[in-house]
Amino acid sequence: MRRSLFSLLFPAFAALLPAQEVPGLRVSLSTPRSLAAAGSQIDLVLLLQVEADTEVPADLLSGVRLMVTVDDQPGPKITEPGKGGPVALLAGTRIERKLSFPAARLAPNVAADAVTPIAIAWEGLAGANCALKIAPDASKVDLAALDLAKTKVVLVTNYGEMTLSFRPDKAPKTVENFLKLCKQGFYDGTKFHRVIRNFMIQGGDPNSKDDSKPESWGLGNPGYTVAAEFSDLSHVRGTLSMARGSDPDSAGSQFFIVHKDSPQLDKQYTAFGNLEKGADVLDAIASCQVTGPSQSPRPVQPVVLLSTVILPAKK
Repeated sequence: MRRSLFSLLFPAFAALLPAQEVPGLRVSLSTPRSLAAAGSQIDLVLLLQVEADTEVPADLLSGVRLMVTVDDQPGPKITEPGKGGPVALLAGTRIERKLSFPAARLAPNVAADAVTPIAIAWEGLAGANCALKIAPDASKVDLAALDLAKTKVVLVTNYGEMTLSFRPDKAPKTVENFLKLCKQGFYDGTKFHRVIRNFMIQGGDPNSKDDSKPESWGLGNPGYTVAAEFSDLSHVRGTLSMARGSDPDSAGSQFFIVHKDSPQLDKQYTAFGNLEKGADVLDAIASCQVTGPSQSPRPVQPVVLLSTVILPAKK
């Protein structure tokens, strides 16, 4: 007998699920992020698509019946009864429910120094499942204990995720500053405010959180500056580097990722890391529609840095 896809993905659940399939109803469960920090909210989307006239139980419309596995071990079960009784729905009806839970409720005992995989399923519905990974709470990461050459940061954007690695051997103070700001959540909600295809994408300005003052984007900083650490690192595609003003020592929080080899920037800007994963996301952002001056074009549709997730590696 062939095993169901759900049984293969979530074997710990397979024997526990009651038969609750609803004829004429297709249900899916998804999450917009594949990675989230332990201290964040986990957003889920439950999609109901009625393919034939049917009755839908209240739990699906207003309740919760979630089962969780944490690192392949049974985790919490989250159950909230629905309101009222079954509801008759016509074919063609589409209902999208957005659910949100603290990461600690879904995965209360994640590792403090490692990424933990979790799987979430709607009890009784074989097609309604999704998976993601929980990273340690950045605010609790001890930066002094990290091996900065092995530690990584994931930039979670509304275009996807980009994973960064660092070069503390070339720019130690810059790497430390960037990780400190990530730990503080400084970058969460900022935008890639300057995008030039075949050159670079720039973000990290706290002013870009204020949509009412786009003229101030590109002028913000964390309230201090970091001395330049120019080196022999070349600004090739994927290089992570610090943006600055005319003063070489004016960098603060703004950074850029090179989209196309730009050797003219070498030894003029502090290169301090590289893009390890997410080249497709870099391309998508760099190719988005922009508006404004040719030297400072900003995306027509905001490119938001939702969060920075630290993937710690201890010394």
